[in-house]
Amino acid sequence: MNGFLGTYTVNMDDKGRLNVPSKFKAILERFYDPQMVICVMDNFLIAFPQKEWQVNEEKLNSLSGLDREDRQKMREFYSRASECEMKSGKMLIPQLQREAAGLNKEVVLVGMSKTFEIWAGDRWSQS
Repeated sequence: MNGFLGTYTVNMDDKGRLNVPSKFKAILERFYDPQMVICVMDNFLIAFPQKEWQVNEEKLNSLSGLDREDRQKMREFYSRASECEMKSGKMLIPQLQREAAGLNKEVVLVGMSKTFEIWAGDRWSQS
C-alpha cells in the first residue's frame, strides 16, 4: 500500500462538503472504510481513517487519566475530534472544525501516508 501521497487543491461548498481526490478515495475504499475521524491540530485538520484512529487512540489510552498533564493532552485531542464519513466521494467537515482551521472555499489536502491533512489554502501557502 502506498498510502495517502501528494497535495491536492479542492473547493469546499458553503455547507462544508468537499470532493475527496480520486487517489485518496481509492485508498479509503480499498484499505479502509468510509468512516473517518477529523481532528483539529494547530492550524489544520487531520483526517484519520477509523483503523488509524484506533491505533492512535490506543496510544492515548496508555496515558494516565489521573495525571494532570496527560489528562490535558487527552482533553485537547478528544474534544477537538469528530466522526466524519465519506459519502459518494464527498466529506462533510463540521462547522466548528472548519472555523478552527480557517477553512473557506479553497482547501488543500496533503497526504501523510496513513492520514491526510486538511488545510485552508492561504494557510498552506504560508506553511
